[in-house]
Amino acid sequence: METEKNLDFGMRCIKYMLCVANLMFVIVGLLLICIGYTIKTIYLNFDEFMETYYYNPSTLAIVIGFFIFIVALFGCIGALKESTFLVNSYAFFLTIIFILQLSVSIAAYAMRSNIENSVHSNMLQAMKYYDVSYNAFTWNSTQYNLQCCGIYSYGEWSLYSNRSGFALTSIVKDKHTTLYVPTTCCMNEQCSYDSLFKDGCLNRLVYVVSQCALLLGVGALCVAFIQVLGIVFASMLAKSIRKVKTQRLVEREERRRNFYDQVVKNQEAKPKTPMLYTPKDSEA
Repeated sequence: METEKNLDFGMRCIKYMLCVANLMFVIVGLLLICIGYTIKTIYLNFDEFMETYYYNPSTLAIVIGFFIFIVALFGCIGALKESTFLVNSYAFFLTIIFILQLSVSIAAYAMRSNIENSVHSNMLQAMKYYDVSYNAFTWNSTQYNLQCCGIYSYGEWSLYSNRSGFALTSIVKDKHTTLYVPTTCCMNEQCSYDSLFKDGCLNRLVYVVSQCALLLGVGALCVAFIQVLGIVFASMLAKSIRKVKTQRLVEREERRRNFYDQVVKNQEAKPKTPMLYTPKDSEA
């Protein structure tokens, strides 16, 4: 009986720790969703400069965040119902999420290695076709938000000054030099050389994308290691549930056996009443 109480107390402790861990996972899942959506929103401002696969880690982070909500609920139900199957399933799903989060971290870090080349190529292509509406929107949004102009410098826009459909404004730098840039290259609508953004956009955009990838990779990695605690607690709880259920079955069997032995002993110890033989009339 004492052993059962000790096991029951240990199981309750692990159960509550698992519920607390699940609460942490819900918060972490919400954090992953927020990070994923934030990074996707940032990337959408530079959509024409981004490769499609740049969105994959953030999308996967959002999916993992929603999956964590479901698995956390699954784990709480399994812990409260003391179901070995549900708790083991919870640990299994957490292991899958752990692997997926490691994949997000690896993908985010791997993406950082080739950002500059691909972004430069896309920026150059979009600059050549600035007269196309979505290219113009992306360039204007990038230059306005990052306070930059051109790929490496503002002088690159002057190469397209003779192109029809390019909405460029002229700026007099000095007596011999006239620059042609979009109005978003300036701090205000009245463009002048003094209000012109002097830095190019490539380095700033690469920095933004690289930092977003780093944030996503580190966030997913931290969450992955936190989930190791959930896997450990779930395994411990499943083991405790099995022990308690086994102990309960053993003690139930012992009580049944003791009750049967006691009944047999009572039957054996019961004094036998002597029977008096009375002859029948025919025998008299």
